Amino acid sequence: MSELDDVADELYAGSPADFIARRTAAVKVARADKDRELADAIAELRKPTVSAWLVNLLVRDDPAMAGQIVALGEGLRDAERSLDGPALRELSSQRRQLVRSLVARARRLAQPAGQKIGDTVAQELDATLTAALADPAVAREVLSGRLTAAREYAGFGSADAAEGTPPPAPPKAQKAPKEPKESKEPSPPAARGKLRLVGESERAEPKETAADRERRRREEREQRARDEAQAAWEQADRAAAEARRRHEAAVEARDESAAEVARAEERAARAHGEEDDLVRELAEVRRRLAAAGKAATVADKDVAGAQQTLRADDKDVAVAERELHRAERARDAAEAARDGK
Repeated sequence: MSELDDVADELYAGSPADFIARRTAAVKVARADKDRELADAIAELRKPTVSAWLVNLLVRDDPAMAGQIVALGEGLRDAERSLDGPALRELSSQRRQLVRSLVARARRLAQPAGQKIGDTVAQELDATLTAALADPAVAREVLSGRLTAAREYAGFGSADAAEGTPPPAPPKAQKAPKEPKESKEPSPPAARGKLRLVGESERAEPKETAADRERRRREEREQRARDEAQAAWEQADRAAAEARRRHEAAVEARDESAAEVARAEERAARAHGEEDDLVRELAEVRRRLAAAGKAATVADKDVAGAQQTLRADDKDVAVAERELHRAERARDAAEAARDGK
């Protein structure tokens, strides 16, 4: 498995809510590794719709689901090709039961992610699973685990038969040619004798005529089957042509949208890069601001301590000055007494 496969599996396994953010992060990692080709390939991965995400969840949750879809889809197509009505009805019932159970399981799987599943999403999921059972190409998309959008079967076959859509009306069978009237010419004596021996009923319907009639009925049934098959093929061909037209229009619109998304993502990547740079600068400024704040707090404490010390020293100076004044006065008095003044 390639590195792109690993990234794609990880992206499509997650919730669609943060798909863009996770894809952008993966693109950044690839660009940081100087792998431009991988980065471009990751950027082209489309965000899945909610219904497509549910399909991907189902595929990852139950490995046996792939075998169920492939086996039941092949059984439905085989029953249609063989015009096996009872088998087709039974398999169609199994198809409905399987789709209902998968939709219910998808609802349960979505609960841990907090994703609400409305009627529209449930209908898209139902249509996608039904299309996978009718069309092997859709089945391959579904079972890849990387579906990006809902699918709908637009052809003629399993899905239509399963829902009870009546097949196109068969063309009217041509009337069988009338049997030639029995000749009124008298039979030769030998023939008349033979007819009298075999009886009246065989004279009215000889064995060869009954075989011809049975062969004609068989050919008429085969012709009706061919006509019905031709009508079905023509309808399927028209549906396929319309589907191709819609597909080509959708692909063109998708490609334009993809190009616009790529341009928008490039702009977003540049903006995120600038944002990252500014965040780093802001973090550095905040770090320096915090350090300066701590230093200012320490300085303020030092100032308060120095001021307290200064006030104590001022008191000591005042006391010393008073003592000095008293000592000087005492000295002056002693000097005056000594001099007899």
